[in-house]
Amino acid sequence: MELHLDSESTIPAYVQIRNQLREQIMRGNLPVSARLPPERELARSLGVSRTTVVSAYDELKAEGLIKGHVGRGTTVVGGATWTAAQPIAWPAHFSNLGRRLIRHAQPSELLTLNRLSAQPDVISLALGLPDPTLLPLERLQRAWEAVVGRVGANVVGACSVQGTPAVREVIAARMRERGAAVGPEGVIVVNGSQHGLDILLRLLAEPGDTVLVEAPTYFGALQSFLAQGVRLVGVPVDEEGMDVQRVEFLLARYRPRFIYTVPTYQNPTGATMSLERRERLLALAQRYQVPIVEDDPFGDLHFDEPPPPPIKALDRHGHVLYLSTFSKNLSPGLRVGWLAAPDPLIERVALLNRVTELHPSTIGQHLVVEFARQGWLEEQIELARSVYRERRQAMDAALRRQRLSEMRWMVPGGGMFLWLHLPRQVDAQDLLVETGQQGVVFLPGSLMYPASGPRNVCRLNFSMPRQEAIEQGIAVIGAGLRRLLRRPAETADEPVVANPIV
Repeated sequence: MELHLDSESTIPAYVQIRNQLREQIMRGNLPVSARLPPERELARSLGVSRTTVVSAYDELKAEGLIKGHVGRGTTVVGGATWTAAQPIAWPAHFSNLGRRLIRHAQPSELLTLNRLSAQPDVISLALGLPDPTLLPLERLQRAWEAVVGRVGANVVGACSVQGTPAVREVIAARMRERGAAVGPEGVIVVNGSQHGLDILLRLLAEPGDTVLVEAPTYFGALQSFLAQGVRLVGVPVDEEGMDVQRVEFLLARYRPRFIYTVPTYQNPTGATMSLERRERLLALAQRYQVPIVEDDPFGDLHFDEPPPPPIKALDRHGHVLYLSTFSKNLSPGLRVGWLAAPDPLIERVALLNRVTELHPSTIGQHLVVEFARQGWLEEQIELARSVYRERRQAMDAALRRQRLSEMRWMVPGGGMFLWLHLPRQVDAQDLLVETGQQGVVFLPGSLMYPASGPRNVCRLNFSMPRQEAIEQGIAVIGAGLRRLLRRPAETADEPVVANPIV
């Protein structure tokens, strides 16, 4: 059995080992019952760590090709000698991407949260969606009738791969209002900003490449990055957003393919990057010739003062690739997002879209245009600001009433989330078990770090639940915390007043 590792390859060593062993098994060069070298022995002969060989063996075991036996080592149990009567071994046919998707799929606890959140008797502070009851059905019906009357059967027809001219005009006008010099030709419509991020990732990075991200960061982006096999380097987030002071060192050391940031009402912390940091980040991107992917789904949802202008508005040389969506301020079901970028990138996104999507959602685009024409889009955004402001205040007040020691949080100026720091000794996963039994769920913060992060943080959503549900949910969280704090020692100190990070 001969294995060769290419030290210059971007493919991880464990993947190279797995692929070569799989090929030899499937060709019959390693027949059933053949014994593989012990992990330490193979690691020593290849000049890699034992963990690398263990990872390769684990994947082959998951595919049903090998099996470990106590006292007998690891042997081949499947391959070229399998009988035709056996079901096809699908894991052996998946590409590297297919395997990464399985490895980095939503954790079981997140799937459970999604299932629980859909139940009517559960108070969910875990989701990141707008309140659907804020969208008047009567207006939606009138918009549909107007679109059908104006467009006819084309309302359900195909459109340009770049999106309809009318919706790109609406998008470009809204971006110009925020200071970004963008025309309709510089906009391409995508099926939500998550779709846009996936396209950019495929166009700009290969497996093994490095991307700078915030720590913590948006969970959906984190999954996309890990599924594509990129290397993530985290930049801490504080009350003013990404700690840009650390970025220059990381740019010089890692030469990343791009920087990913949610600078306005960041998901999950709610922090907003200061104007000074935005200017500094853009200057660094220009100096090191690294693109910035600015994800801005919440920029419209400000509660007090408007946020600083998007980084895209400061950009004069095409370094910023701007993503946004109507999913947070209108409806996620419309599937209308967009990317604003320089012409060379728009051209390639359009080519990739033509291959994979043909064109974006036509119906959603027409409805967005009709809402904008009627003036309903701005009214809808203003309604969301008002309602979510009240719910944020209700959550802040409910947390203050708990008066639990060492509990800290930041009161966001907009968006949908509040980032809660629990007492140091409390694991948010343990708290979720406590509150889940009482019908209250939230999102543990450890899921949103590119590497291991603190366990005592969680993200609370205030856009979906009504005020009464928020107050009840925070009361359940407080009671669960008290139970957890009493477990190590029943004689705990008197709690002190919790303080928000304003």
